[in-house]
Amino acid sequence: MKEAAERIGNPQNEYRSFHVAGTNGKGSVCAYLESCLRRMGFKTGLFTSPHIVDFEERFMLNGKPVSSDSWVGVYRDIEPAIEELGLTFFEAVTLIAFELFKREKLDWAVFETGLGGRLDSTNIVRPAVSVITRLAMDHSSLLGNDLISIATEKLGIVKKDIPLVMLEPDDREIRKNARDRCLRSGSLCLFVSPARVRQTDVNPCLIHHGRKYEVPLAGKYQVANALLAITALETAGFNDGEAVADGIGNTFLPGRFQTLRIQGKTVVFDVGHNPDAARAFAETFAARFPGNKACMVTGIMKDKDTAGILKNYCDVASKIILTKPDTDRSAETAELKKSVPADFDGETIEIPSVSEAVAAGMESSEEIICVAGSFFTVGEAMRALGVEPWKRADSFT
Repeated sequence: MKEAAERIGNPQNEYRSFHVAGTNGKGSVCAYLESCLRRMGFKTGLFTSPHIVDFEERFMLNGKPVSSDSWVGVYRDIEPAIEELGLTFFEAVTLIAFELFKREKLDWAVFETGLGGRLDSTNIVRPAVSVITRLAMDHSSLLGNDLISIATEKLGIVKKDIPLVMLEPDDREIRKNARDRCLRSGSLCLFVSPARVRQTDVNPCLIHHGRKYEVPLAGKYQVANALLAITALETAGFNDGEAVADGIGNTFLPGRFQTLRIQGKTVVFDVGHNPDAARAFAETFAARFPGNKACMVTGIMKDKDTAGILKNYCDVASKIILTKPDTDRSAETAELKKSVPADFDGETIEIPSVSEAVAAGMESSEEIICVAGSFFTVGEAMRALGVEPWKRADSFT
């Protein structure tokens, strides 16, 4: 990546940036940061992955996906470097983002790591602040079989003289490792603990330094994500609390317990894809719909802890429809069925086609339909239901 970027003039150095790693909450923190920067009048870029429906979602300019012509034009110009160096798909996409944002003359960009941190293709940026969100078990075959190993990979984004803002880990050794890593790099290390929360419906309010911040994304865990973004902005020198509060309050991010009315049903979309995210989903469901159960439509990747994910889904489900998104990474429905807890007393159905699984869910007697388990599942379901992910709406017909 360093050589590829050098060949095209190191475009990632032409604007200031934030760099965000972590297991869960990366996308939300990135969205909060971008929204705040945009509200302060800056021209912004946001690079996240994967997309939900359209590839262009990976490159956001001032809060909107780029046109296909924009990224295709960049790709054609830098294709020689991509091909000669044999870049992977994600490396090539990252390089496109670097150059695309340069051509758009951005003020600020926000980069989300794709996987881990230390070896991630985004890790050649020199951000104003590095951010690490909640840590949990995921991608164990690549990042390590325990949280300390995973944390070590995430801490690979720490760079000399660049402050780190990190959600305070519960593990004492991880906290020590973070402090030691920052000390060796001459970097400030700031741990963030969620501030006092006042619950209003399912959306919490965050009180920070005497100012109230409305947190629009559903789930109590979003308080920590918002506070991480606020602290990162303060660390970068932004002290306009009113603009930041406005940015936080107007953040929009599809697929994070996104609740819509569709064809007379309440449909919830959630892209969480590990047990920790599934647990947060179940807790948010219980808070948002107390005393209710849902029809869960879920497809999960075969490299995930399917049993851990499904255990959490069963806590809020009266029926589970197991499906298989159209990717080689998907677990077969028969394998998923083996992971459904033996004590689940609801109905379990296998429908391999996501569109048919969603149709069956919409025809079920349950009033609440939840589609969850992966970006791929949610993306195919949204296509089937005619949902435009980045269109702010309460309902789709």
